[in-house]
Amino acid sequence: MPEHQRYQELIAREARHWGEVRPDPSNPQLWHDPELYEIFFGVEYRAFINRIAAQGNTVLELGCGEGKLAMELAQRGMKVTAIDVSPERIQRATEAAHASGLGSHITFVVDDLNVASFPSEAFDCVVAHDALHHILNIDRLCEEVGKALKPGCLFMVMDFVGMGPIRKILAALLYAALPTYQPYRAKWNLRHRLPAFFASEKSKRNALEGGASSLLHPDSPFEEISQQSMVDSIKKRFTVIEQQGFAPFFYYLAPKVRLPRAVRYSVARSLKSADNMLLQLRLSEGAYFFLEARKG
Repeated sequence: MPEHQRYQELIAREARHWGEVRPDPSNPQLWHDPELYEIFFGVEYRAFINRIAAQGNTVLELGCGEGKLAMELAQRGMKVTAIDVSPERIQRATEAAHASGLGSHITFVVDDLNVASFPSEAFDCVVAHDALHHILNIDRLCEEVGKALKPGCLFMVMDFVGMGPIRKILAALLYAALPTYQPYRAKWNLRHRLPAFFASEKSKRNALEGGASSLLHPDSPFEEISQQSMVDSIKKRFTVIEQQGFAPFFYYLAPKVRLPRAVRYSVARSLKSADNMLLQLRLSEGAYFFLEARKG
């Protein structure tokens, strides 16, 4: 589909959306609050960076966004090539890297990962953080990753694999019922987005191929276009060394529920403990996963 006009229109909308993303007080996101992010993802994110830093000198990052991870790796002396579909994000990332004195360590590139080609055996590690679930042509991308890695080197992924239908129903009900930063009237007006929220990967892909739009996110049409297929595609082409799930459910509510600042983070830590208990009791799988895979 990447050669079709509809695809070109959708990928342009995707790039435009991410170029315009800013913190929204009425719809706060976990990654815009450093303390909340630390509570729910801090341990996993630091372990992710430490493992990447141990792999060698040259890194390819897929979907670099504003360049946060690329700059953290550059600070450890690594040479990073970082790719994103949004020219605006690449521009901001480039400016931030130069302002931090890291510009000579990072090459930022604007490209569409669905069609991008990489040099052969050029990297000690390829990394993707919270990016692959937006990639339609995930099989082709994994083939390119295999080509780009040096023999025996690693593909490291930390990403969103999605929640099952029961968890999505519970999340929607709690979001609707609890006091959030989004007023109740505004939440009611967002009900037309529910079909896209509940849609599976298969139904999203069918909608994309069939020209339907109701199951696609109105701003980010490739949101969750790859879920379990990410893991399946990696396993087909690489040897998985480790795979671990985390953050199964309550992470979703933490930034949304309106609470006094005095108790906001203590409640978040309780929700994190509840997430950990769901995993320990095997009552739920992680909505996020870490995966380390080796090229043969």
